[in-house]
Parts: sequence; C-alpha cells; structure tokens
Amino acid sequence: MVPYQSEAAGAFSALEEIKKLAMSRPAARAGLDRLRGQRITVIPELDPNHPAADDRGNRYVDAGAGAIAVCAGPSNAEPDTVARISVRIQAPLLFLEPADTSYRIWQARACGADMVVLPAATLSDSALYSLLERTESLGMDGLVEVRCGADLVRALKARARAVLVRPTADAAPAGACVHDLLSMVPHGVVKLAECGPTGRAGLIACARNGADAVLVGAALLAGADPAAVVADLAAMGAHPALAARGSRAA
Repeated sequence: MVPYQSEAAGAFSALEEIKKLAMSRPAARAGLDRLRGQRITVIPELDPNHPAADDRGNRYVDAGAGAIAVCAGPSNAEPDTVARISVRIQAPLLFLEPADTSYRIWQARACGADMVVLPAATLSDSALYSLLERTESLGMDGLVEVRCGADLVRALKARARAVLVRPTADAAPAGACVHDLLSMVPHGVVKLAECGPTGRAGLIACARNGADAVLVGAALLAGADPAAVVADLAAMGAHPALAARGSRAA
C-alpha cells in the first residue's frame, strides 16, 4: 500500500499546484465571442516554444487573426512560458491538445488558455458533459472535437456551444468529410474547421458550408512571411461574398 499511497499523494500534490497556478492567471477571455460575427475568423497555429513566439503571435493578430491556436499543448510546454504568451498576445488562446481529463483542463487554464478542445470520440457522454461544465466553470470555452456524425450527435447532446470539425484519419477526401459535417451543425453552434493545405480554397469551401472560423495549420505558415498568409486569409474571410452570415444561416 505504501507505493500506491505515495503515487496518489504525488498526483494530488501536482493537481493542487496546477490549480494554484490556474487560479493565479488573469481571467479567461471570451474566445467564442471572437468567432461569432459577419466575417470568417482566422485562427493560425503558433508554437509557444518558438524563440520569437510573442512577436509572431502579435504579428498574426495585427494581420487580422481573431484568436491564436497553441499547437504545443500543456504536456510539452511549460505553463509559465505559455501563460506569458497569453498575456502578451492580444487575442484569445485556443489549446489544441485534447483536454480529456479534469487535470488537463486545469493544466490548460494554468497555461493561460481561453479555449480548449474536448474530444468527443474518446469521452463517455457523462464525461463530455462534465468536462464541458468544468471548462466553463473556469471561464474558458470548450470546443468539442467531432470527426463523424455520431460525434456531432453526442456533442449536441452534451449542449456544446462550439465544435471543432476534423476529418478522420482515413477520410478520403478529408475536405469532403469536414464539409459534410459542417453542413450538419445546427445554427447557433459555433463551427470551427481546419482550413486544410489549400489555403484560400479551403477557407472558401469551409465558409460556404457554414464555418464561422478556420484553423490555419503550421504547414501553411512555414514560409518566409507567415503573417502575410494570415493577412491574405483574413481579408478573404471578410469578403462580402463569404461574410454574409445571415444568408448562410437561413
């Protein structure tokens, strides 16, 4: 019993430390508010371990990004490092590493996250509902990751206010899967989808299928001027032909 008690005590101590960090952070920003509106919100990925992460993140915001996605989750980035970035970047932070336990939700808040991803496929109905409640109790917004129609049904059953639509690993073509799912999400639920490798074409396709926001992956931002890519996509997302939210929701 001694080793077990020692491990349990260690886990409890770690959780208490994470909770203290989380409660010491500035209040979470209303991330979903940035994803609602007339334009298609662009959310670029950012590696918090990049030596110029603060500067790069603010350049993305200046280029029109409505939020920043942290691609290195709380398990491989120091809480203080990411928390510093969350304070210095003037936009909500979305953590992409799945928050599948209460500990991970506390961990994300300790890192300064404003939005977290909850994976519908790996959580029971009760766990998904409970983790959504815990997320909101800490002031954050939860985006339920859905990869198929069954995931979407479970997300809606859990009263998710936002979803992150992603293709399954074997989806072919992946874009078609995402677009089909987007068209199934009811009006009033915020819809975020991966833009895909095609950039503009991917954003346009997502928007026409009802997306409120697009996630721009690191591959699209690997060039010499990633901020210019963000600016181009943000301008496209604000184009009147795509920004007529009311006509798509009708």
